Amino acid sequence: MGKKIRRWARPDINDVVGDLQVSDEVRRGDAVRAFCPCHAGWEVFEQHVSEVIRLLKDRSPVVRAQALHVFDEAARMQQAGDLRDSLEPGEAMLDEKRACSRFRSMEERIEARRDREIRKRKVRHVRF
Repeated sequence: MGKKIRRWARPDINDVVGDLQVSDEVRRGDAVRAFCPCHAGWEVFEQHVSEVIRLLKDRSPVVRAQALHVFDEAARMQQAGDLRDSLEPGEAMLDEKRACSRFRSMEERIEARRDREIRKRKVRHVRF
């Protein structure tokens, strides 16, 4: 099997931190966007969250919008993770229930079919 290819390459953090101090607002916006947890991962986001907070108050609306996007994505990812964690015990119970009742071996199916046929015969015999 081939190696899994990431949609976005992980940014070089040293270059990104240097770009946060540049006067060009587009480069600063791209730099702060590189801290997005979907691009860089949670570890990088958590290490540089103070810089992202600082850039929420930047003089440029482009930079502020990118910083807000980073926090929005982090919140969505965190919420999805919390939801996934809260559903896991219920899914485990459902899997156990399905395994017990729905997916029986062929021998168990044949035996259950025989038992139903025997019960039907007994009911027919008792009525007449």
